[in-house]
Amino acid sequence: MPADRDDIARLGAAPGQCADCAHALVNVTRRGTAYLRCGRAAWDDRLVRYPRLPVRDCVGFTPRGE
Repeated sequence: MPADRDDIARLGAAPGQCADCAHALVNVTRRGTAYLRCGRAAWDDRLVRYPRLPVRDCVGFTPRGE
């Protein structure tokens, strides 16, 4: 399930382009730490699983809703 705005707000850093990407997932630990994970990285070798934020330009970017 793609990250919603509340999950993105927990990151502690501006995610950049990932904030509007359909592949962005947010993992939250039991202690409350949040990490942004790229779901597309599972099958697209050009991408990293946990990108350094903010992401300014991504070849795998897909706008939400597409």
